[in-house]
Amino acid sequence: MKKYVLFRFVPTMGCNYRCSYCFIPNDHKARPETMFGNHPAQVWVEAMALWSDYDVEFYMWGGEPFSTNGTYELVKGWTKYAHVVCCSRIDTNMAYVDKILELCPTPKVKLNCSWHREYESLESFYGKVRRLQQENMVGMANFVANDSNLKYLKETCGKNLDNLIAMFDDIGVFMNVAADFSIFESGNFLKKRKYRNLLSKYTCPEDWKQLRCEKGACDCSASQHFFTVHQNGDITPCLSNDVVGNFFNGTLDTKQKVFCAERCPSLIAYPFRLDNDLPIRSSLMEYVERNRRHRREMNV
Repeated sequence: MKKYVLFRFVPTMGCNYRCSYCFIPNDHKARPETMFGNHPAQVWVEAMALWSDYDVEFYMWGGEPFSTNGTYELVKGWTKYAHVVCCSRIDTNMAYVDKILELCPTPKVKLNCSWHREYESLESFYGKVRRLQQENMVGMANFVANDSNLKYLKETCGKNLDNLIAMFDDIGVFMNVAADFSIFESGNFLKKRKYRNLLSKYTCPEDWKQLRCEKGACDCSASQHFFTVHQNGDITPCLSNDVVGNFFNGTLDTKQKVFCAERCPSLIAYPFRLDNDLPIRSSLMEYVERNRRHRREMNV
């Protein structure tokens, strides 16, 4: 079996939305910089050929990755390589579904499809997810269960979380219920306990512990497998800022530290921690499957 690597890319921090609950400041969303400023998309596509000795997944986030044209060219070009394996993850706000389906439809990519109800109705979001699901491009749908979104779901849509989950189950799509972890930073003990009880039936205990950073420091294999690729092609491992290779040269040194004492609430990252036995490959789809099992056990 080939050595496995997961490359993380940020095509742009720009975004077409200005959601009130977003953790990214609006001035960052307005920035025009992209990963294609110095190296056009075709150069990035061609460089992926240098990594044929590896099984490669890629992960894209932002900002909105599909708000820049180069992203479509990357997805179309990279997924044609045999060594780029299923299931690469891209986080998207769903504004560009028509363009995705026209320019780069591929089952090798699994989209994390977030519903931003300040910009899109539930009916519109559902229709877009359904179209992507027909092309086998959906990893999961995502709903942030903060106070304002839950109120909107109830008062405007006439639904609760169970109804929302069932709606997407009917088309074979897992609806993730993402916690608003700012609630746990408040001093309201009763609200925190009630909120945790509400969400615990939707998220399996191991993922909850990892997402809440309830586990301590441990050894981690991220520096052997999980890397950020910067705009100049430099590669840095998850556990440090050391440059350990370059994407355009096809170079990579995985002889890095394995101990990590950082908080790690990222689904992409925490499967590499050695305090769990979560699969590191296809982390999004593995998350979906184990949480589906958990919900069946909880009779959701």
